[in-house]
Amino acid sequence: MIMEISNAGDQAFLKSLLDAEGVDYYIQGEYAAPYFYHALPMRLMVRKEQAAMVRELLKDFVLASAYAGLK
Repeated sequence: MIMEISNAGDQAFLKSLLDAEGVDYYIQGEYAAPYFYHALPMRLMVRKEQAAMVRELLKDFVLASAYAGLK
């Protein structure tokens, strides 16, 4: 797990960024969170081999939600 996301805008931005970089990722809770008014966090999961690269890529990324962030 790299980070928790609580905002649909952050999710869309991260997906486009990771797709452009060719990162294999999974967003846990992506489909359930909207049904619970985003009270559940969405977790960005990546392969162990790509974790360091993704953390470096996202080190300056500022999330819209105060309750989420890099882990």
